[in-house]
Amino acid sequence: MVQNKDGIESEIILLLLRGENHLRGIAKQLNESHSTILRKVDKLASANVLDFKKEGRNKVFFVRKNLQAKNYVFNAERYKLIKLLKKYPELSIIIDELLKKSKEKLIVLFGSYAKFLAKADSDIDIYVETRSRKVKDEMKSVHSKIRVQIGGFDLNSYLIKEIIKNHIILKGVEDFYEKTKFFA
Repeated sequence: MVQNKDGIESEIILLLLRGENHLRGIAKQLNESHSTILRKVDKLASANVLDFKKEGRNKVFFVRKNLQAKNYVFNAERYKLIKLLKKYPELSIIIDELLKKSKEKLIVLFGSYAKFLAKADSDIDIYVETRSRKVKDEMKSVHSKIRVQIGGFDLNSYLIKEIIKNHIILKGVEDFYEKTKFFA
């Protein structure tokens, strides 16, 4: 049960990373009761992770840009990886091999697996921040379903914009948020 409580807090943070939202909107998107979300949001606000602004009679919540929030966000990203491995246990061995083969600082899963919509024949889309074709070929050799994208982390790139929207960070959580300048 404790896992679920932490999970709801992580889900709230992950939802608010995509954009500001009000209490009922959070409850609806997470399919939880209004009172449960209120308790969790109050707890996160008292921990100095979330803040709100008033729009009419509604409070619109958002993630603060401070050290406490940064740690909660990093934990929420790790929670997302755990959630992925629970839903798709077959990925555990593949991801472990990918991490062993690469010395790169930033490895991100994106596409249907990151959206939790993968089917049996879905590709495993991986982004690695590198220019090395050798690294790309090594990572592709791990499994036939792996599709690797390489390149610099350019915030104006269509690929990077898609990755920022839906991603699961396999390696380099801190680097990812440094590059997206979320806490800047």
